[in-house]
Amino acid sequence: MKKYTITVLFLIAAGVYLGYLSIKQSTTIDESVYLETSKSVRFLKTLDSSINLLLFKLNYEKVSAYTTLDQLNDSISSEFDELRFEALFEEIERSPDLDAKAEDFGDNLVAKQISTEQFVEQQKKLRALDKKLNRLYRDIQSLVSAAKTEEAEPNTLVEDLLETKINFYLFLETLSPERKDLLDDNLTALVSNIANNENEEAPLIQDYVDTLSAIISTKQLVQKHFEEAVATSTTERLDAFEQSYANFHNEQINASKKFRTVLITYGSVLLAILIIFAYLLRRQYANLEQQVKDRTKKIGEAYNELKESQEQLIQSEKMASLGEMVAGIAHEINTPLGYINGNVNTVQTNITTDLDELNVAIGMAYKEARKADRDAAKLSQLFTTVLRVYQRIENDGVINENKELLKDSNHGLHEISQLVQSLKNFSRLDRQATEKVDIHDCIESSIKIASHHIKQNSVEIEKHYGDIPNIGCTPSKLNQLFLNVITNACQAMKTKGGVLSITTQEGGEFLEITFTDQGEGMDEDTAQKMFDPFFTTKPIGEGTGLGMSISYKIVKEHNGKIEVKSTPNVGTSIVIQLPLNTAST
Repeated sequence: MKKYTITVLFLIAAGVYLGYLSIKQSTTIDESVYLETSKSVRFLKTLDSSINLLLFKLNYEKVSAYTTLDQLNDSISSEFDELRFEALFEEIERSPDLDAKAEDFGDNLVAKQISTEQFVEQQKKLRALDKKLNRLYRDIQSLVSAAKTEEAEPNTLVEDLLETKINFYLFLETLSPERKDLLDDNLTALVSNIANNENEEAPLIQDYVDTLSAIISTKQLVQKHFEEAVATSTTERLDAFEQSYANFHNEQINASKKFRTVLITYGSVLLAILIIFAYLLRRQYANLEQQVKDRTKKIGEAYNELKESQEQLIQSEKMASLGEMVAGIAHEINTPLGYINGNVNTVQTNITTDLDELNVAIGMAYKEARKADRDAAKLSQLFTTVLRVYQRIENDGVINENKELLKDSNHGLHEISQLVQSLKNFSRLDRQATEKVDIHDCIESSIKIASHHIKQNSVEIEKHYGDIPNIGCTPSKLNQLFLNVITNACQAMKTKGGVLSITTQEGGEFLEITFTDQGEGMDEDTAQKMFDPFFTTKPIGEGTGLGMSISYKIVKEHNGKIEVKSTPNVGTSIVIQLPLNTAST
């Protein structure tokens, strides 16, 4: 019957594997993603049409909506990036055809945007040259008009300029070779006029001719880039991308249906086989079944006890760390709270003595002044009393003292507020479990929470922060990691204090955080056992030996590395490497 048992187990495993494949296949089919993709593609087509329409307006209607064009280009790039790298990232990774279509559209989009930028650049240059041309035309006309009043002979320069201007604008509208030839003849005539006439308008005419030539070449570039931008249509590639995604989606649906059909058929066959085998096994292994149940129960109980013991030990370590942290926080809060309480009591004493006396004196003078038959002598005496009391308060510095006490109390409240905010940042209860985080914020929160250990052990913190990117991680776990390392470093320097240097830098594919203390250090054997569960160099009752073991586990959960370099009586360096592009698992 052993071979029957093996056969049954194999069939069950195959069924479980088919079920897993079916579930996995079903989870990849998300109709909401399909609808969002279709909506996004339609939006991309709309943006592309809007860009083409605006290009025509910029080229033919002389509008200056360059900002709108930039916004449309940014929108189409952002929309496609979101579609490609967020909504359809997994689908594109799994489908070479979809990846190729996305790559093709992206390249096409970049080419179109480059042509669009070149078109805008040349058109701005063209419009600047056109303004310069009009200004030169007016200056030449003014000089020629002045020359006519002094000379009797007719001047053909005005006629040449007018004819050149007409042919120039006709050429700009049509860009025909015939108009180009006429314009070249006009320019030749103007240049001849310059050569034949040594007059003051010659430099202006030469500048006018040069500007015309520059406009012609610029206009040709404008038209070239415009035609390239318009001809680079992304609609067909969007259609191909959408069709590729639809094909991929349909393939996944069909595959899911096939898996479901196979699974149902296999399940039916497997059920029949299992019924037969169950009957045979029941007959021959009635006692064995009970034994297996009993043994399984014992193993389960033992496993649960072991797991519970492990969890209790880990929880004990966390509670011990929490106790130390709470004690430190309580000490940090009690210090400003103590002098806030003393300041408030002093302010209260000042108010209930000196200021109350002044208030009573002012009240009596106010009542006497409001009487219809007030006594001027008594009123003068009361005002004198008010001034005498105020003078005494002013001389005693009560008001300034109250201001300083309240200012000092406000500083204490600010320190308490910062500590509470650091505690909130440390716990990260209002943040996602895995997100892009600035490691420096985590280190700063941990330093703030460990401030009691730092002060108690006379430790000075030196920070050498590099320019590093945010990384995906679980902030609360990294906070616990950094707190464990900082606390251990402080405890290692409790005898004579020292400097704890914290350095961050980007190294290849990893973000590197180094903690270097000036503590007692360790030999090589101790350093190798540092991350073993329950290993500790502290006296009995001061540690469970799980702090660095938990830290090692946190680093491994983030797919990182942790190394220890230590020299006895010199210090210890702990180097933590976290991947830049990989979130925690």
